[in-house]
Amino acid sequence: MTWEETEHHLREQIRAQPRGFQTALAERLGISQPAVAQFVGGGKSIPTTHLSAILDMLGLELGVHPRGAQEGQP
Repeated sequence: MTWEETEHHLREQIRAQPRGFQTALAERLGISQPAVAQFVGGGKSIPTTHLSAILDMLGLELGVHPRGAQEGQP
C-alpha cells in the first residue's frame, strides 16, 4: 500500500466517525479543528508526526510486511 492509499483510507475512516470526532482528534493532536479538516478533506497531506495518534483514536494499527506478501502470510 502506498502512502497515498494509506492517507485515502485514513481519510475515509475519519469521515466515517460520529460527529465531534474531528474536534476530539484536533484536541488530541494539539492542532485546530480546521487543520484536521484540511487533511481530512485532502487539501493537505496527513502529517506523519500525527500518524500514531490518529491510528490510536481510530482503533487501527499499521503493519509492515515484505512486498508481494499477503497479510497473514510470511
